[in-house]
Amino acid sequence: MITYKERLVKFVKLKRNHIKKFGFVYADHKDYKDIRSWSEKRCKKIYRDIVDGITSYDGSNGLYNTTCPWCVYHKHEYDQCLLCNYGKRHGECNEKDSLYGKYVTKEVEDSFTNEVYLDMINKID
Repeated sequence: MITYKERLVKFVKLKRNHIKKFGFVYADHKDYKDIRSWSEKRCKKIYRDIVDGITSYDGSNGLYNTTCPWCVYHKHEYDQCLLCNYGKRHGECNEKDSLYGKYVTKEVEDSFTNEVYLDMINKID
């Protein structure tokens, strides 16, 4: 059985592969290492929160903080961005010159449909 840490890593890798189609980088080995440093209990909660958002009535889509393991880890609190390891490595997401700020284009955002996320979850579970 796959651990929740590895489920989160696989989810991030699937998002990375999707974003890569548009010529952007999303995550790297340091990000996977970061997730693997989190407790299994915390990873289980984060993964379930992400899946619940994706499979809910409205369904998550786009690149909202509800589909970001680091945002869910920090409970979507923007004042926590300074503590976020992803933000420390790639720049805070609300900064235009951050990695996130570069790849969040309308084309990339629109490509992350609820169906894409459901497919990712199906590949993991």
